[in-house]
Amino acid sequence: MKKLTEIGFKKVGKWSFENNLFQYELNENYTSKNILYSFVIENEIKYIGKSVKTITQRLNGYRRPNISQRTNFRLNNLIIEKLRKGKEVEIYLFEDNAELSYKGKKINLSAGLEDNLIAEHLPEWNTLGKNRKSTNKKTAIKLKTKENVMEKKYNEDIIVTIGEAYYNQGFFNIGSKYSELLPKNNLDPIKIQIEENKNEIIIGKIYKFSDSGQTRIKDQSGEYKRWVQKNFNKKDVFKVEIIEKDFIKLKK
Repeated sequence: MKKLTEIGFKKVGKWSFENNLFQYELNENYTSKNILYSFVIENEIKYIGKSVKTITQRLNGYRRPNISQRTNFRLNNLIIEKLRKGKEVEIYLFEDNAELSYKGKKINLSAGLEDNLIAEHLPEWNTLGKNRKSTNKKTAIKLKTKENVMEKKYNEDIIVTIGEAYYNQGFFNIGSKYSELLPKNNLDPIKIQIEENKNEIIIGKIYKFSDSGQTRIKDQSGEYKRWVQKNFNKKDVFKVEIIEKDFIKLKK
């Protein structure tokens, strides 16, 4: 962490998660673009990234990620997980104020530093960093094959029949056939989108049943229960689409 502050990174804020509200706090309004930023927990660098946007614009991408933004969803999940465990996730910022140029062309210092910093510090959350050592070809082929199988399963909508408990309480169960596609540990967070409302992603929790292999998804915000009671009767069905391992979509 000291090496980052020595080259100009400064702490500008932190993430928070209270009452299912995920947000960030900055100590002032930063307008610089072409920035580097870092997420830090207990002086350990967890992630380093760059952006051509302001820090506020970039953090908004993590706070309310779009379906197509896999990195945003992945970091969203990781940050919330740490916050749930009582960890403080700090936000550090590097602003490119050097005004470097070469033959009249401005040099983007942030872009040049990013790869070197990731290679030097190997932050845990930069799993897709260019400088991570790749697996051998044989392993990569196996992983690719597994991903294709998972992708095929993701395309299957899961049918959920609304019983008494599902109608009156804020949970529903997913059968053992699909449990492997969901987070594996009890109390793991899962993002839930209701129909096409991309701007209001709610956070549920995972509960595993070791005897039956089923997975329970519970929403404490009340949005799931309101949606069910407004649109369905008991014994009706709704569909669950698995977008990613920690992200599902509920559909009529």
